[in-house]
Amino acid sequence: MTDEAASSRTPSGPEHQQVRLPILRELIESGWDQGQIQWKPEWRVPQSPHDAAKREGGKSFASWPVDMAIFDDTQHVGDWEHILVICEFKQPTLTEGISQLEIYLAREPRARMGYWSNGSDDVRVYKLPDGTFKNLRNKGIPRPGENFSQPSERPLAYRDLITPRPGQLRATFKSLLDAVVARDSKSTRSEAQLNELCNLLLLKLESDSVASYDNAKPVAFQLSPQGEETTARSMKEQFASLKKMRPEVFAEHREEGINLDDHTIHEVVYELSGLNLLDVRPEAISSAFQVFRRANLKAGEGQYFTPQRVISAAVKMMDIRLEDKIIDPACGTGGFLTESFLSLVKEIPEEKSAQARTWAHRQVYGVDKDSINIKLTRAIMVGLGDGSVNVHIGDSIREDRWAKDYPHLQQPLSDESFTVVITNPPFGKNLKVSKIDARRNNYTIAAAASRKPGDYVDLEIGLIFLERSYRLLMKGGRLGIVLPETYFFSPTYKWLPAWLEERFTLRGVLNIPMEAFQGFCRAKTNFYVFEKK
Repeated sequence: MTDEAASSRTPSGPEHQQVRLPILRELIESGWDQGQIQWKPEWRVPQSPHDAAKREGGKSFASWPVDMAIFDDTQHVGDWEHILVICEFKQPTLTEGISQLEIYLAREPRARMGYWSNGSDDVRVYKLPDGTFKNLRNKGIPRPGENFSQPSERPLAYRDLITPRPGQLRATFKSLLDAVVARDSKSTRSEAQLNELCNLLLLKLESDSVASYDNAKPVAFQLSPQGEETTARSMKEQFASLKKMRPEVFAEHREEGINLDDHTIHEVVYELSGLNLLDVRPEAISSAFQVFRRANLKAGEGQYFTPQRVISAAVKMMDIRLEDKIIDPACGTGGFLTESFLSLVKEIPEEKSAQARTWAHRQVYGVDKDSINIKLTRAIMVGLGDGSVNVHIGDSIREDRWAKDYPHLQQPLSDESFTVVITNPPFGKNLKVSKIDARRNNYTIAAAASRKPGDYVDLEIGLIFLERSYRLLMKGGRLGIVLPETYFFSPTYKWLPAWLEERFTLRGVLNIPMEAFQGFCRAKTNFYVFEKK
């Protein structure tokens, strides 16, 4: 039966009057908000993984009705990504009730527990991180505030981990973000919350990597049978060790440890511990991380989310090859860098995939002023199997500050050392490099914009990135850059073509529809491809 065919079904029958309604009253009396509970219409569970994928895609799917569903809060009732408990009140035997709940829980990736009762007996069925189930009889109704995230009966080993579907991984990342933003009592600033999530993801990736060498040994990243406090302590100890073992990953980040409360750490570990992140296809990892990319937007600073379809088309135009050395001097969360890596992985034979990873490790560079952007980029690249350390916090424009503030940029960003620059720099009328900074760093483009010979003007940072890119490129190198169309057609910038003519040859323009950046900025933009003369 499809979900539409059963949507008008009205709950009735003996179990409705004798079991469901009394338990509904008991749930509300125990502290659940009635708005968290759905029973009319009945919740629909996908009948197969294929149906679950169809549901994730917003399509019609074959389903089974369940008597009652409890969601994690009132705002998300009806959203499969937020279902917490499935309840059944039918009259089969206890064994049949358990079997039915296990089937339902296997189809609901977000649900933590199933509850069955016939009015006299009841059973709780917990879904464990390794995909197995734990049954507890006659423990009563599920109560708000209980810990529904139970550890596996035996320690998780690498061979127990399950490779998630792309939609499932994205939903997991969204759930992680929701858990930290809505519930953590220690980390309240959004930037700090994302940083802590990145730390735990890096810890999980390291755990998977180490465990893959012996798939029968317990993995480090898992729940402790001793409870939340012990799980949190273990994660903090592991993170301290990771910082010592991988100092290059945490370079430029001054942090003491994981600053989340025990409950949040426990929830994140439950969500991630049963997943195998090493075997996820790279494009699925990149797609899932877009949840975090969107969360870290700072539109007031000119940061705009670059849609994946724009990134993919732009990278394709750049024709990235193994001999290229590329940089994004305003990398954000690494969209262009990861897509460049993926473009090579797709094109080269499987037996040379290690070659692509070596290329990414040595030939891919990124810079951004935002520390969370850099942490996200590093986490994504580690997830892709690159382990990239060539992404740095810093100001790629104000070179005069490098020696004092960003000494780690001096060698990587040396002039004429890249064959490809690809970037979507921040832009906006109010985002300018001062004429003082332009003079200190000898940006000729800011002098070209001036009406007075030898003088400099305050100039939009997007245009300054044209000259930064020119300096970074070798002769014959390619620049791919997203810029507002107005720079090339408005009389205000009539001086720009002459400056470009001396330095670049225009090789192509990719039209970016206005709606691509809808919700972030109003400017009509294009992706321009130049070759350095």
